[in-house]
Amino acid sequence: MPRPKLIRQSKFPYHVTSRTNNKVPFPVPIYKAWDFCKESLIYAGKHAKVEVNCFVLMNNHYHLLVTTPCENIDHFMKYFNMRFSILLRKASGHINHRFSNRYKWSIVDDEQYLQNVYRYIFQNPVRASVVEKCIDYPYSSLHFTHFESKLINYRPHFHYANDKAFYERKFSSNTVNIFKKSFKYRYFKISKRISTFEKEEFKIR
Repeated sequence: MPRPKLIRQSKFPYHVTSRTNNKVPFPVPIYKAWDFCKESLIYAGKHAKVEVNCFVLMNNHYHLLVTTPCENIDHFMKYFNMRFSILLRKASGHINHRFSNRYKWSIVDDEQYLQNVYRYIFQNPVRASVVEKCIDYPYSSLHFTHFESKLINYRPHFHYANDKAFYERKFSSNTVNIFKKSFKYRYFKISKRISTFEKEEFKIR
């Protein structure tokens, strides 16, 4: 399937994800990969100014929500993935480490969907049975320090502390599949054919 033509825009955030070759875990312990991620976000931000809205690192992929006031998503992602890959290779000695493909992206242009996208991203480690609650997972932007937030230019649209119950409320497996299909569009789009129950799951309150 051909890669969709990149849309450069400054108004809405992009959901971005990338995975390692063959879905193998990163070649270093995840706590080191997390440090490399933060360093790479800072490095990329110095070369291509963006606003990082949300980030979660898993053992072989990541989810990023990022807003690009300068319409430079491609430049930022080039610097981020390049720096992250270099740091992983240097630390592990795995010279062939790389991501399986170019990053995948989808523009989230609806605020109700946007808050649910945050919820979906934060719940990745919950769905993987790594933790019971989003807040318990350490490799998430929920745990950026104040100093790191300034360096990374971390600017979330919503704050976990303001609505903990919402972010911790688990999605059904059907709704997770709806998300995965919706991220395949250039603009995040929920099917109109979903059930009443699934529509309820997308309500903010």
